[in-house]
Amino acid sequence: MNKDIFEKYKNEMLRMYNSVHKANSLPTVAEPTPPPQSNDPQNAQIGKLLGVVTSFNSLYPVQNAKVTVFKGEFENMEIIDSDKTDQSGKTKLFLLPTPDKDLSMMPDLAETPYAVYNMAVESDGFLTNIHLNIPVFSGITSIQRSNLILDQDQTDNEPQIFDEGQKYNL
Repeated sequence: MNKDIFEKYKNEMLRMYNSVHKANSLPTVAEPTPPPQSNDPQNAQIGKLLGVVTSFNSLYPVQNAKVTVFKGEFENMEIIDSDKTDQSGKTKLFLLPTPDKDLSMMPDLAETPYAVYNMAVESDGFLTNIHLNIPVFSGITSIQRSNLILDQDQTDNEPQIFDEGQKYNL
């Protein structure tokens, strides 16, 4: 493989990346969200969700992307929490209520032993990504990756929607 082609491609990607991001902005260190208060025994447990935002087929982290965790439909969402990504493209750990993990030990249970959340990822110069039905288990850190696409690469500029849901047979 010709190294000149590789260098030219790398420099072009870096130029495009830097044109979207401000070079002098420094990330802030975010503290974890305090656990939600709930008297409902069904939601007595806590699961964690970490957002990881990248661009260019997961090659480059996206700094200062706004990540919003919500329930419900995107047009009528109930916002749980939000954060901006750091220089490595990661959010703080979102601490989210989940059903008791002991429910996973009950066979033929009608309800799911995990909570389902949605995540919207927005950043200047990129199309918005919406991740639906992200499973969050009690006592587990779920990692949701989001690869943003430059908005100049698309003609419709509609949000990219990804359904992360699948039924887990525990």
